[in-house]
Amino acid sequence: MGTTYSLIPLTVNNITEEYISWLNDPIVNKFLEVRHVNQTVKTVTEYVNKFYKDHESYIWGIYSTKDRLIGSVNLQDVNRYHNAAELGLMIGNTDYWGKSASKEAVSLVLNFAFDTLKLNRVTGGSYSTNLGMNFTFKLLGFKREGVMRKSFLEGDKYIDGYRWGILSDEWKNG
Repeated sequence: MGTTYSLIPLTVNNITEEYISWLNDPIVNKFLEVRHVNQTVKTVTEYVNKFYKDHESYIWGIYSTKDRLIGSVNLQDVNRYHNAAELGLMIGNTDYWGKSASKEAVSLVLNFAFDTLKLNRVTGGSYSTNLGMNFTFKLLGFKREGVMRKSFLEGDKYIDGYRWGILSDEWKNG
């Protein structure tokens, strides 16, 4: 639990029409790959269930202090051989954009990844045009480790993708 937000494991019981509407909202999903397929209760249920079936992966609902679901964050493809994992984030409720929800949610996941799971490295990706996520990664001490040139189609033009990474000692000493 953070100071303003808390993370609660996301299950199919947490899937609401509001959550599904975020995934289908062109403003919210502008930087999410889910935008390419219309999301339904079935598709979202399958997505959430995969976190509890496949590789070691975790998904949480992000809740405001008013116990309102505002988004989700995940840590997936945990690789125990290399002690690494991939992070993903969606703040679906636009009322919480720019209000530190992403910073606090990612911080809570990094604490879990490095302190509980004892991982060495967490990575994430973003579109070059996703100023909010790029800002959050930089703010939390992630290093931009790579540029995937013209990897994503945004509208009618290709844009770059960024790869970000943070190491356990960077997080703990940051």
